[in-house]
Amino acid sequence: MTRLRRSLFCLLALWPFLANADELTLRPDHPEIYVVVRGDTLWDISGRFLEKPWNWPKLWGVNPQIANPHLIYPGDRLRLIMTDDGPRLVRDGMGGPGHLSPKIRSTQLDTAIPPIPLRHVQAFLEEAVVLRSNQPGDFAYVAAAADEHLAAGQGDRIYGRQVDAEPGKSFDIFRIGPAYTDPETGEALGYNALYIGQAIVQRAGDPATLDVAKARREVLAGDILIPTDDRPLQAFYAPRAPDDAVKGQIIGVVDGVSQIGQHSVVVLNRGQRDGIELGHVLQVRQVPQPINDPVTRERIQPPSDPAGTVMVFRLFERVSYALVMNATGPMHTLDEVVTP
Repeated sequence: MTRLRRSLFCLLALWPFLANADELTLRPDHPEIYVVVRGDTLWDISGRFLEKPWNWPKLWGVNPQIANPHLIYPGDRLRLIMTDDGPRLVRDGMGGPGHLSPKIRSTQLDTAIPPIPLRHVQAFLEEAVVLRSNQPGDFAYVAAAADEHLAAGQGDRIYGRQVDAEPGKSFDIFRIGPAYTDPETGEALGYNALYIGQAIVQRAGDPATLDVAKARREVLAGDILIPTDDRPLQAFYAPRAPDDAVKGQIIGVVDGVSQIGQHSVVVLNRGQRDGIELGHVLQVRQVPQPINDPVTRERIQPPSDPAGTVMVFRLFERVSYALVMNATGPMHTLDEVVTP
């Protein structure tokens, strides 16, 4: 089992089980029975039954006393039933919502379906970092490449300073990038870090000697070193709306693309300190340009329009990364994100 998937499904056990205050609204064309196929996600399945897929935890009605009750596998037969508390989805033939089959599946976590398509976010789960500082001296850093080279590549040797580690320790190499800035306050919310590669300590000391084990780009003096173990993988949770009202903005699009559409990764100016949690679903509202009133000569702001939904899958103190789950209209940086 890969480190990513093991972390993903272990952390899925921590999903919140409290239901959203929204009433469950079934789609008019919902199936009564659905057989899970490889390639499905929880978002896909929830969207087959619900008008609002972020109400998945309430539809599944999981029992928090059962380990990983939310895990669903290709071949599972899901049946929609009506209970006193509303519609619930159960495994066909099981004893109730979220009831697990007697079949032992503890070694089959790799086959369980993920919440959202991993192919769109895997690189961000493993490599995305937002830094609090833009000063290399606040981190372990690359002092120089060996043999007076200006840059290093895979297989080359580098020297690092402030590297407090024994031989064999792995460090990820990053290059400090531009700041994420809050468009309303001007506050620097963090600094984007470009993933460069990975290096292994060969000899402790000051400077320490490291060999570049993987390089996506050339390693330069001033690049920073972050211990691989200090960046635990963060899994994404079941889709759900925040309990409290949230209002923020899209402040960036990853990879510098100009168009935002389904499965784009966007950066939000809200993070842990603002109550954002992994799995939170937010509605994107397109903010039109102000217009001139020809009668009063005033500049007025037209109301915003719904443009789609995003789900937070990577969380930092003051910003978060979100995946566009669906796009019903054009999206742009500085568009609003709000509790759906």
